[in-house]
Amino acid sequence: MPSPVESGQEIMIPLFDAESAGAPVHVNWQQSLSQRKADYYALTADNITTGEQVPFFIAAEYYKSSTKANPSHITKVGELVEGEGYKVKVDGRLQYGQKNAQGELRFIVYHDKERKPYQHRFIETAVGSATAGKAAEMAKAFGVGGAAGDQIMDHLKAIVGDYLHTF
Repeated sequence: MPSPVESGQEIMIPLFDAESAGAPVHVNWQQSLSQRKADYYALTADNITTGEQVPFFIAAEYYKSSTKANPSHITKVGELVEGEGYKVKVDGRLQYGQKNAQGELRFIVYHDKERKPYQHRFIETAVGSATAGKAAEMAKAFGVGGAAGDQIMDHLKAIVGDYLHTF
């Protein structure tokens, strides 16, 4: 099991490529008695510090090339490493979800922290909307031996109803 990403470590976010990023996943939640929704890209980031990989969700408006004017766009907060991606230090700009207090199956979310979806909204959405190849990638990222979405969800039942945490 990979060690959980910690504050102060550095991660590499892949360069935006519409084909490899695939379609954004739609995350729905309820906040302040109203329905909310937002699009995210479900990626795999490299933890430069440990050499491991970590599931990473980024708000579409912080990642797509057409939204570079956004002051929170990845191009404004990450250090460009030509041909690789954006190097980002794990800090209070990022949030995370995990299976338990030991940090098992930790994933990272970069978005507007005014959004308050439960952790499980990201996992259910990413697994449910994944293509066969993307499902296998998500299964690997979450430390599950197969590509089956049911397997991933069985491992993540413990996070239901828990908000994201800030590093």
